[in-house]
Amino acid sequence: MHDTLRTTSDSSLFKVTTAPYLLLDTDFYIRGVNPAYLRATGRSREELTGAFIFDAFPDNPGETGSTGVRNLTASLEHVMRHGTPHDMGIQRYDIPAARAPGDATRTPRGFRVKAWSPVNSPLMDAEGRVVGVLHHVEDITTVYESLRHGGGSGAADSPGQPTALLRGVLRALAFHQRAARTPLPPAPVDLPGVAHAGRRGVSADDLARRDALWHGIMHAARQGPPGGGCLAAVCDCAVRELPGADAAVITLHGDKSQNVQLAVTSLWGQQAEELQWLTGSGPSLTAYATGRPVLVPQLNRPASDWPLFTDAACRMGVGAAFAYPLSTATTTVGTLTLYHRGRELAAPPADAEVFAQIAAAVLLADLEGDIADQARATTDQDDINAAIGVLAVSQHISTNDAFAWLRTTARAKAIPLATLAREILTRRPSGGPF
Repeated sequence: MHDTLRTTSDSSLFKVTTAPYLLLDTDFYIRGVNPAYLRATGRSREELTGAFIFDAFPDNPGETGSTGVRNLTASLEHVMRHGTPHDMGIQRYDIPAARAPGDATRTPRGFRVKAWSPVNSPLMDAEGRVVGVLHHVEDITTVYESLRHGGGSGAADSPGQPTALLRGVLRALAFHQRAARTPLPPAPVDLPGVAHAGRRGVSADDLARRDALWHGIMHAARQGPPGGGCLAAVCDCAVRELPGADAAVITLHGDKSQNVQLAVTSLWGQQAEELQWLTGSGPSLTAYATGRPVLVPQLNRPASDWPLFTDAACRMGVGAAFAYPLSTATTTVGTLTLYHRGRELAAPPADAEVFAQIAAAVLLADLEGDIADQARATTDQDDINAAIGVLAVSQHISTNDAFAWLRTTARAKAIPLATLAREILTRRPSGGPF
């Protein structure tokens, strides 16, 4: 076994982390397995150490169309070839059932339905050559199974395959579970995906409550309107589960003109959030700027930090506001803000911070997918509306006529409507009523 694999396998961090890890050599033989992985799979160290991974974990012969072996092979080969980590997303991969204690027979075992979120990372030697793979999994079977057997709009697209919306919830759940692992003291080997020392540990009660909240979000996603999205489910669940939260808003922040409200639970909450863009101050903007929660249980207090926002919000009936930054390891990308209507509160809702962590996981999991598309679409529409206004004013025509010209010209030029709108806004139109 290569020294790099041996050092990783012998490290205290590898042994005591609650994240399940498996070490593979370049021929895909198992060279190390930690206790968390043994617990997750119900296997023994003697069974796995030295075994070819696909002998230890073959496809379930009773499941037609199994893709576990094929997809894991492709991921491992990608890591070996490119020397970069590969996230497999959500993978159904059933595993052989554990044998009874003392059962040394070779009688074929049944299989347990399992769903995982695997990440494979390269292990390098001193010269930068790939000498093995660190296989990290998160078991998300419980939520996966509830989706498979659930009814309503979240029913499976086909047996075992949840809808795209609920796949997003699952992906975010796995992301959240990886981030929520109990921190460990420094060790000689820095394992990918393991939380750094210094973060607060997560108790069994914390994890149980988070699981319950995830199930609530899953239910909200299943019962929500088509196209509502994972973040809408987070907001809906927050208002339902958090006493005192009368509205929830998730905002993706960017330049001042590119703040996008990704999910809102009510028009009232949307208006409270938009007050901040009008006044240039408020709890969401402060939480985004500082990267810290901004908790205001009594909004109408003397010497407010945001007098214009506070005055307008109190006139709307806002009594309290709690804004939480949604952050990556290096930057803040958005906020979850909870608004309370009526009299002030004594303190933030008890699970509000957990909801913020879940919202961050969902936001980061979807940032390159539906959320990016939504943000682009919102920005595009803003530019189109602005261009219509410019045309209407400069050419003394109605907004309807301005939109008709914009649409006809974009079609004639075979360019997107938003592209033509941006040309107009930057005073670079080519062929138009100027």
